[in-house]
Amino acid sequence: MIGVTLRHVSKRFGEVVAVDDLSLDIEPGSFLTLLGPSGCGKTTALRCIAGLEEPDEGEIQIGERVVFSSAEGLFMPPGQRGLGLVFQSYALWPHMTVFQNIAFGLELQKLPKTEISGRVEQSLADLKMDGMEERYPHELSGGQQQRVAVARMLAARPDVFLMDEPLSNLDARLRTDMRSELKRLHHMVGATTIYVTHDQLEALTMSTQIAVLCQGNLFQVGTPDEIYRQPANLFVADFIGSPKINLLEATVRTEDGQPRLDFGSFSISYPALPVIQEVVAAIRPEDIALSLQPAPGAVEFVIYSVLPAGSELIVQVQRDEVLLTIKETRRQINVGIDQPVWLQFDPDSINLYDKRTEQLLKLE
Repeated sequence: MIGVTLRHVSKRFGEVVAVDDLSLDIEPGSFLTLLGPSGCGKTTALRCIAGLEEPDEGEIQIGERVVFSSAEGLFMPPGQRGLGLVFQSYALWPHMTVFQNIAFGLELQKLPKTEISGRVEQSLADLKMDGMEERYPHELSGGQQQRVAVARMLAARPDVFLMDEPLSNLDARLRTDMRSELKRLHHMVGATTIYVTHDQLEALTMSTQIAVLCQGNLFQVGTPDEIYRQPANLFVADFIGSPKINLLEATVRTEDGQPRLDFGSFSISYPALPVIQEVVAAIRPEDIALSLQPAPGAVEFVIYSVLPAGSELIVQVQRDEVLLTIKETRRQINVGIDQPVWLQFDPDSINLYDKRTEQLLKLE
């Protein structure tokens, strides 16, 4: 297994900065997802690693080999980088069978026929496509075609897997199935994988590491749990999570020597006192407890909207100008619009951000 290192990589298209001074260490055997909205630079960064785009500045290293260096004037072409690529389009030859599509690249390498046959059969078996060798692409479903594209990459046995939104053309159920297959494949093969998506669910469920990008800049790198529970800034907090996180402006004050967060129409206790007073509190919808009866320390709200979503219930509540979203998983709860309810907040699950810089506050 080998890793990938980017040092101060920048790529511009005219006056547009697609990737801005990106430095990233991708550990050997990890599954790192480049996550962000459209136009954030994630695909450009992947194409720079693949050699399909030449950066303007910086250095890219794959394993022990430097494959790009602006300082040394070095640019190694894609075919010499030992990478496997899977893109959004399946890129299968329509006149070739499944076997021929997978074997085509191996034949160009002039590998023995027995080795080619063995690799094709093994890659298809890994993706549960046994017995489909003689089918043509038009005889396959979208999910099966995507598996063939992954099998083709797998058969080439590259050092690093690169995947650019490979599941975006599939329907919701197939995407779920393929996420499971790709995660198991990574566990079996162990190859370093760099995956591009704008779908936060894909990133959270499949990755060992997530790199969040916005407008060409790297905002945070961490495990899925770190990205979800400790977003580095308000952009990451707002981008990650469904339903979206609740962001409330607050003033920090003390009452009887204890810190409190004052939201205007109500206040709650908080375990630590930040160094600034004007903050933004971030509260996940599932971290708010809803009760139909008054309780000590609970704050009264009124139901604004109720959105049943199968196994969960999305409830919006209002108090004066404050509107909050709550995610409830209790099937027996029954609430209606304009009904009074009481909310309790877990202070340990609330992150505070500097209102001016929008950065996470580290509290003692």
